[in-house]
Amino acid sequence: MTYKKKSNFHDSHRWLVFGLLSSVYFLVYFHRVSISVIAHDLLTAFQTHATALGFMSSMYFYLYALEQPLVGYLSDRLGPRRVVGFWSLAAALGCVLFGSAPSIGWAAAGRALIGLGVGGVYVPAMKALSQWFRRKEFATMTGLLLASGNLGAIMATTPLAWMANTWGWRSSFLIIGGATLGLAFATLLLIRDHEETVESMDKDPASTGEPAGALKGSAPQVLTSLRFWILAAIFFGSFGSYLTFQGLWATPFLMTTLNLDRLHAAGLNMLVPIGFIVGAPLTGWLSDKVFHNKARILICILAMMTGIWVGLTFGAHALGKGGIIPLLLFMGGATGGLGTILWALVRETTPDPILGLTTGLLNPSPFLGAAILQVWTGTILDHVGRVDGVYPPAAYRNAFMVCLVIIACCLILCTTLRRYLSASD
Repeated sequence: MTYKKKSNFHDSHRWLVFGLLSSVYFLVYFHRVSISVIAHDLLTAFQTHATALGFMSSMYFYLYALEQPLVGYLSDRLGPRRVVGFWSLAAALGCVLFGSAPSIGWAAAGRALIGLGVGGVYVPAMKALSQWFRRKEFATMTGLLLASGNLGAIMATTPLAWMANTWGWRSSFLIIGGATLGLAFATLLLIRDHEETVESMDKDPASTGEPAGALKGSAPQVLTSLRFWILAAIFFGSFGSYLTFQGLWATPFLMTTLNLDRLHAAGLNMLVPIGFIVGAPLTGWLSDKVFHNKARILICILAMMTGIWVGLTFGAHALGKGGIIPLLLFMGGATGGLGTILWALVRETTPDPILGLTTGLLNPSPFLGAAILQVWTGTILDHVGRVDGVYPPAAYRNAFMVCLVIIACCLILCTTLRRYLSASD
C-alpha cells in the first residue's frame, strides 16, 4: 500500500482529479454568495422582506450543514467520485427549481436542493486531495481549491449582475443549472478514485488492520475531543459572519452606504473573493514552507478579521469607497488564510481512516453559522425598517455588531486555548 500511495503522487491523473473537483467547487461558491447580487430582484419578484429573504438564503446552509456527517461517511466508504458526481446532479435540479420558482417558498425549496447538492463536494474533495497529494503539499493544495471556489464567488458578483440585467435572474440560474449538469457527468465519467479508496470499499475493517468496531467508535472519539469543538466554534463564528456579509448583505450594504448602483456595488463585492484567491494559497504556502506554527498564524488572522469588522461596522461611511476597497480585499485574504490554516490543522491531527468522517462532522459548523446569522441579521434589519424602500446604514451597523462580537469571541477562544490545537494534544 505504501508503494502504491507514493507512486500515485507522481500520477498525472491527480491533476485531472484536482481540475474537475475544483471546477465543481467553483459552482459551490457561486451559489453560496449569489443571493447578495440579486437580493433586490428577489425582494421585488416575491414582494417579501429581509427576514424572509434571509430565511430563503439560509436554506442552502441548513441542508449543506446537516448532511455533512453522512457525506463524510460516504466519502470514506464510496469514494469521492461517486459522491461529487451524484450530489452535483441534485444541485443542477435545484438550480432549475430556483430559477422557475413562482413564490418565495418554492425559491427556498430550490435553494435547499442546491445546498443539498453542493454539500457533497468539499468533503470528498478534501478526501481526494489527502490521497493524491503529499502531506507537505496539502495546505498548498487546500488553498488552491479554496481559491478556485472563490473564482465562483467572483462570478457571483459583477458577472452575475450583468447576466441578471441582460437575461434576468431566472434565466441566469437555468444556465448555471446546465453547467452543473455537465460537470456532474464529467466527474462520473472522466476521473477515478485513488487505489486506497477502491480497495477499502472491498474490505472489512479487520482486513485493513483496523480493530473491529473502530469505525463505529470513531464518531464518539471525534465528538469528545476538545480540539474538535474549538475548531468548530471558530469555523461557526468566522465563516458564519463572512458568508452572511459576502453572500447576502454586502451588495445592498454597499449600495446604501456608498450610494452606488448594483453593478458598482457588485464590483466592490468582487474584491472579497479576489482577496480570498490570493490569501488562501499564499497562507498555505507560507505555512508549509516558512511558518510552521499554525496556531500562531490562526491568532494573527483572527486579530486581523476583528479589526476589519470594526471598520465595516463603525467606519464604512467615513472610509468611503477608497477606504472600503482595501478593507474588502483584506477581509477576503484573511478569510482565505483562515480556511487554509484550519483545514491544515484538521489534516495534521486526524488519522487517515477517519479523515472523511472528521471533515464531515466539522464542516457543518461554518454553514450553520451562516444559516443562523443570515436570519438573525435580517431580523435586525427589519427591526430598524426601510427608509424610502432601502435599509439605512444604521440598520446594517446594528446587524454587523453581532458579527463583530462573534469574531472577537473567536479570537479570545483561540488565544486562550491555543495549546489544544497542536498535534501533540
